[in-house]
Amino acid sequence: MSVLVISNQKGGVGKTTLTVLLAHWLADKHGARVCVVDLNSQCNCSKSLARFGGAGEAAALFSTEPVPSAAAEPSSITLLKGSKRLADLELARPDAVIPLFRRQVAALSKAHDFVLVDTPPALGLRMSAALIAADAVLCPIELEEYSIDGVTDMLKTLFGVQKRYNPRLRLAGIVANRFNPHSVRQKAALHELVANYSEFVLPAKISIRSAIPEGLAAGVPVWQLAKTSARDASDEVFKVFELVLERMRAEAPVALEEGAA
Repeated sequence: MSVLVISNQKGGVGKTTLTVLLAHWLADKHGARVCVVDLNSQCNCSKSLARFGGAGEAAALFSTEPVPSAAAEPSSITLLKGSKRLADLELARPDAVIPLFRRQVAALSKAHDFVLVDTPPALGLRMSAALIAADAVLCPIELEEYSIDGVTDMLKTLFGVQKRYNPRLRLAGIVANRFNPHSVRQKAALHELVANYSEFVLPAKISIRSAIPEGLAAGVPVWQLAKTSARDASDEVFKVFELVLERMRAEAPVALEEGAA
């Protein structure tokens, strides 16, 4: 399982941050060849990974345009950058462009150890295409009322895609992101989340840490910053990513079931 989509139907939950950090972690700590596909027309993922050049545009995956398919060097990141062209794809015919996207992503997965896809924060053609092409999904969530309400909607979407279009789709996990350990409300929300979706929620969380956005602003992962808060943040990030990788490599990854949605 090498194609991982980082997705949630609600914005502001940290999808892009996790995508960028996961790409760095796989390349730095596992010597992996990683391809990052930025399907968000805001292009924040592309900005954070700009130093990797942007070998092509993610929009090209929805066409017969050539995209870089040669294997990247070990411990490297290939970026297919976002662009304003992506927004126009929402008006395209799904039956015309989604099969093209699926084939292009399959080719990328053969040339790289991992393909990470950052999606827009709303269900539409691009998110649907990503889920149809994916092996697994990582769903970050902020522990606020509206975010938790959105988990059920996201699980329904994942189950629907699995049932109709992509039977191999699995959930790599739901991860509590930007957690405030001093918030009684968030602690209660985490307890509720685990109680309702225990088989899906990762037994690890990422707290609010100023070092994470500081690293992104500097163009480096948080573990390359020389400060105590960066080490604490890195420990949490590493634990989450190890769990995600463990689930992706498992012989029987967490399957989606209709009753869960």
